[in-house]
Amino acid sequence: MTSPPVNSPAAPPPGRAAAAVPVLAVPVLAVPVLTVLAVTVLAGWTVAWAAVPVAGARAGARPVLVAAVACAVLSVVKLAAAKLAARPGAVPQVRYLPPVAGFAVRSWSGLRAVPWAEGMTVAVLGLEALRPSRPWHTVVLGVALLGFLLALHLAESAAGPAVLRPQLPLIVAGIGLSAVSAGAAMLPATGGLLAVIAAAAAVAVAAIAVPV
Repeated sequence: MTSPPVNSPAAPPPGRAAAAVPVLAVPVLAVPVLTVLAVTVLAGWTVAWAAVPVAGARAGARPVLVAAVACAVLSVVKLAAAKLAARPGAVPQVRYLPPVAGFAVRSWSGLRAVPWAEGMTVAVLGLEALRPSRPWHTVVLGVALLGFLLALHLAESAAGPAVLRPQLPLIVAGIGLSAVSAGAAMLPATGGLLAVIAAAAAVAVAAIAVPV
């Protein structure tokens, strides 16, 4: 006597298609868009913080501001273009290009080779130097600029924030020294006492940065 056939629970009944298993799908462009958006926000915030207020700056501040804005925009465009070019099949293989198209491609390649983020850094620091002394404003600008450069590095390398963990003590040390410098610049000169306090703070911050 033969036993009746037993249908496997994994196999669909005859004549019926297998039901699709719901899978949590993440858009392919979600992560690149978020990283480009984060870099854009940080770049805009850095340039805006360095530019405000426009009045009160010495001669030459407006051309430097224009250069900072241009470098910020082009650095974001360069990052977005690199993310788009990294997609599979994004760059088609073309054997022949018309002269105008070839010139445009070569010009775009030349623009992508320019370090626009570094140019923005120089322009923003130059813009800050053209203003009266503002210690805490400069500290906030330095933190914003550091955040922009770190976010840009993570976006270009497609790495997570965990890769910055070994450099975290140095980052904290740099921010701490900037805060100490700003506080020292705002205090009236008190001779040796201020020097002792600044030296003690520098030693404490350096101790944080020393690997254990």
